[in-house]
Amino acid sequence: MIFSFRVSPPLLLLGFILLFACKKDEFTNDTRVKLEFSEDTILFDTVFTTVGSATRVFTVYNHENSPVKISSIRVASGASSPYRLNVDGVPGKEFTDVEIGANDSIFIFAEVTVNPNSQTSPLIVTDSILFVTNGNLQDVKLVAWGQDAHFHSSPDGLSVFFLNCNDIWTNDKPHVVYGYALVDSACTLTVNAGCNVHFHPGSGIIVLSGGTLKVNGTVTDPVTFQGDRLGFDFEDVPGQWDRIWLSNITHSNLVNGTGEIGPGSRNSEIDHAIIKNGNIGLLVDTVHAPGETTLRLTNTIIKNMAGTGIVFRGASAKCYNDVIANCGYNNAAFLYGGNYDIRQCTFANYWSESSRQDPAIFLNNYFDLNIRQLNAYFGNCIITGDLVSELALDSFNNAAPGLFNFRFDHTILKVESSFPTSNPAHYTSILRNASAGFKNITDNDYHIDSTSIAVDYGDPAVLTVDPSLNFDLDGNIRPQGFPVPLPDLGAYERR
Repeated sequence: MIFSFRVSPPLLLLGFILLFACKKDEFTNDTRVKLEFSEDTILFDTVFTTVGSATRVFTVYNHENSPVKISSIRVASGASSPYRLNVDGVPGKEFTDVEIGANDSIFIFAEVTVNPNSQTSPLIVTDSILFVTNGNLQDVKLVAWGQDAHFHSSPDGLSVFFLNCNDIWTNDKPHVVYGYALVDSACTLTVNAGCNVHFHPGSGIIVLSGGTLKVNGTVTDPVTFQGDRLGFDFEDVPGQWDRIWLSNITHSNLVNGTGEIGPGSRNSEIDHAIIKNGNIGLLVDTVHAPGETTLRLTNTIIKNMAGTGIVFRGASAKCYNDVIANCGYNNAAFLYGGNYDIRQCTFANYWSESSRQDPAIFLNNYFDLNIRQLNAYFGNCIITGDLVSELALDSFNNAAPGLFNFRFDHTILKVESSFPTSNPAHYTSILRNASAGFKNITDNDYHIDSTSIAVDYGDPAVLTVDPSLNFDLDGNIRPQGFPVPLPDLGAYERR
């Protein structure tokens, strides 16, 4: 008997689909196949010895119409290399049989940690990533600049540690701080001109009650405080470290948990410093004794703080020739009263990282129900930004007259239209809502241009209280003629 079968066209088509669906694409073994890389050299900016770098990423492409199998991906120096890889989510230094689909790609991530050395200048650390595909050898170069540093950290791995009493930091190598470095009571930390101080995330300096911080920068050799990530990507990123705190914490409170709070650090001086990219630039607590100054801050730039540039809490401070710029909250908050003499300073806030609600300057004279006297003078200053009003006043409702004293003298002041500025006891010769005429706020350049209204608007009498005011932040002489030329407003003289 003869049997006859007829297969319908749809069933025949389904069979072909199943047949080819089960057949896996074969890897090409063509010896001419070459991979393509998004970068031929992976460059790491300066990193500190023992501190991991930022992660760099590049892409490996397969432009063939068939999948390829990379028989080997490895760091050329092997296990001893300071470089580490992550290939498509797998960490290591050597990988085998890595597959890339037809016309597809994979990501490779690279990091580096530079070993300690005795050199004080940067050194170059090179290696390469080797790829072997169908017998073809290709490579991507790895280049990092590394530098040795003074490392300040707890030997026990704690987050808080004491520095040596009366420690002096020199500029022979950078200083890297892990955790909170404590300046003990009756001790002084001196930071010499030209020092570069770098803080690991969550780190800072805390000066205990009775302690002192001396930062001795110069026009040509300022002291810089910033994070420990030095790549270009981190140059202006806020929040990379915590703060410098001139505190009222006592030694016994910290060590024994007594709850005792002291009168505060005393007679700290910061001159020609750049403090940037932290959470709070300076937190300054209560004055130590009548007649003493908690902080003298001169010729200093504080910028790119995720929180507030300077927080004063019932302190006594003198601030001359300073620029406080671009902070997520206030540029400067003067809380719980205190005594403040602010001259030739620029407060400019054009924060763009998030929505900012807090004005550049905040003045307050109480803590809970405790009223404290405020005395705050601003002379020849610039206070501006991109909010409708860059000044907030917060006086206790029942405060007696004389407990909320403030005065803005020959100052650009940005306030909303309904803000009252007619009282001569508080506002003298102010330029209300005038444009400061900064050169480039995008680049944090708060020099004023030649057409700025701030030019020649200052009062020479503002300069008479301190010799440092005879020069601007750049070291240029301030004119004190009458009627002209007069000093300009803010930290910089127009040039």
